Amino acid sequence: MDSASSNSLFKPPVLDGSNYAMWKSRIRYTIKALDERTWQSILNGWTPPKTLGPEGDYILKPETTWSTEEISISSYNAKALNAIFSIVDMRMYGIIADCTVAKNAWEALQEHCEGSKSVKRTKITLLNSKFENLIMDETETIAEYDHRLRQFATEAYYLGASIANEALMNKVLRSLAEKFNGKIWALKEVKDTSKMKLTDLISTLKIFELNSSTQKKDKGKSIALQVSNESYDDAVNLTQEFSKLDLGDESISLLTKKFNTYLKKMKENQDAGQRQKQLALPSPVKNQIQSSVQDK
Repeated sequence: MDSASSNSLFKPPVLDGSNYAMWKSRIRYTIKALDERTWQSILNGWTPPKTLGPEGDYILKPETTWSTEEISISSYNAKALNAIFSIVDMRMYGIIADCTVAKNAWEALQEHCEGSKSVKRTKITLLNSKFENLIMDETETIAEYDHRLRQFATEAYYLGASIANEALMNKVLRSLAEKFNGKIWALKEVKDTSKMKLTDLISTLKIFELNSSTQKKDKGKSIALQVSNESYDDAVNLTQEFSKLDLGDESISLLTKKFNTYLKKMKENQDAGQRQKQLALPSPVKNQIQSSVQDK
């Protein structure tokens, strides 16, 4: 794999304003991967070196006179600022274009996308309310419900209000569809659910769901086979009654022959275990039989 392809695998998505939460989480580790001190420059900020001026006040120190340590510290700020500039769209870039300190650029984007602290608190309150009202739909699978649950957990994490494993566990146990009530009751009898991990609980519920689905399919096949057997017996009885009729009509004899051939094929399929659906006699056969009997 070439260098360009390798770098693209680890490059966070471009910030467009709507994806800030995910962008913020991913760029943090992108910058830390460059160098831990580069990330520290965002947390602690950077101040250009200054020196005492001729009039006794501090002025910016000419870059040509910077010490090795000052150059090194400046380079960490430059790396961080470059990383931020590289993964924002033009609209977001306009907000930080005049920034020369990575920390200032970071905080400007955060203020623009997250809002003030009061706005952030409001978002967290709304998220908590939605989380409390979250319940599993009767037609929903465990995997689908788990995905919805983790979306809430991820959004809370991005807002700095992580949901603890115990809270997620309690939410699952209290909000599952009614069909899982028996399983939850049995699980609580044999295990201390307060000490379980969410992944373990979800795995257990998926196994239960899979077993239940398999049992329903097997039951359905058994019912279909029973119906098939009963339908076949009814067809045989009808054929025997039909053969007793002395109609004397060549067309009816031919019809009987064709019907017996049809019945034979059905019997072969049944013996091979292939007949799964209820047998219905062809309507044209029934109609012609009834018509012939009435005419006679």
